Amino acid sequence: MAINPDDFPPGTTTELSLFPLNNVVLFPGMPLPLHIFEERYKAMIGDCVQREEPFGVLLIKEGNEVGEAASPHSVGTTARIAQVQRLEEGRMNILTRGEQRFELLETVRTVPHLVGLVRYIEDDEGTVSTTTVAGVREQYVQLQRYLTAIAGGWDREVSVPEEPIALASGSAAALAVSLPLPPDVRQDLLETPTAGEQLEKLLTLMRQANRIVAEQVEQNSPFKGARLN
Repeated sequence: MAINPDDFPPGTTTELSLFPLNNVVLFPGMPLPLHIFEERYKAMIGDCVQREEPFGVLLIKEGNEVGEAASPHSVGTTARIAQVQRLEEGRMNILTRGEQRFELLETVRTVPHLVGLVRYIEDDEGTVSTTTVAGVREQYVQLQRYLTAIAGGWDREVSVPEEPIALASGSAAALAVSLPLPPDVRQDLLETPTAGEQLEKLLTLMRQANRIVAEQVEQNSPFKGARLN
């Protein structure tokens, strides 16, 4: 039976299979491809596929992905499996997409894989600055155009989320995909409680990202000869 995200409104507590990862912070709306090869995770993902259930992704604070159970951060995001490529010996390539933020309240078990009691986090708009929203929207459009240019395309028009919560979530996902931000910076952004506070942090980060990506666009440009003015 498929589980709809709406079955778990904010504040709901439930048990969730967890996948701690090194250097990976998943945001709602962000795509995340994974190669599944460990026996415990082959079984866990197999169950999630069969039941059409999500699992939770958490950044590892101490320990490793392989071997004994790692100690993760307490705030993560559920991942919904969108595609599965089955390989030899039960291995899989899967494509997932982030859905809901959650807080890990306690560990239920660690064998064969980590399972936790989690509480789904409510999206809170908080205090939102119209100037910050306008700035993030501008930087979001620029970032998407730069990324399209790097990929060899051209965007005539970029669709930008209007609501602060959707704008914060979409911008965080776009930033995480396009720029190798340090894991602690990403985790701090994920844990930021309100959209207003996230947007303030995102404005600074997206300006930095656009400067970096603009340099990449310039380096890749075939039009570097003398200009005719």
